[in-house]
Amino acid sequence: FREIPKRYHALKALTDSISQHPTVMFNTPWNDSWVMPSTQSYMAQLVADAGAEYIYKENNSNSSTPIGLETAYGLIQKADYWINVGSATTLDELKAVNPKFADAKAVNEKTVYNNNLRLTPTGGNDYWESAVVRPDVVLRDLIHIFHPELVSDSPYYYRHLE
Repeated sequence: FREIPKRYHALKALTDSISQHPTVMFNTPWNDSWVMPSTQSYMAQLVADAGAEYIYKENNSNSSTPIGLETAYGLIQKADYWINVGSATTLDELKAVNPKFADAKAVNEKTVYNNNLRLTPTGGNDYWESAVVRPDVVLRDLIHIFHPELVSDSPYYYRHLE
């Protein structure tokens, strides 16, 4: 485990001189609310360390918070990337969740990624099992997504939705 922080900080250093920080949206609605992480969350920190910018700045508490669907729809119209989009494995599956998703900037520009690349035959998601102890691998995936010129490895946890 001692090597994980070293790898993480070496990867983070790759993005230190990045001048273009694309915006990132998270999640999809669940039971008529869209839960957004705090700007203080580990996911917001991973996105920042990967050279991107979390689009929802209103929640700087220490926990996630639900936002209204209208607010969320406004955010997906502007976000350069959209990640962690439920169980979708294709853009068509994502659009089937809600037809309004077809108008999202990231859907139109095909910059949607989901953390479900490693699924078991019964549908278990390795991201929820092992990523918690592999932040360096998650960071590498996110850098690959936002700044593919910086890392050559294929994503481990994230799939590009097409």
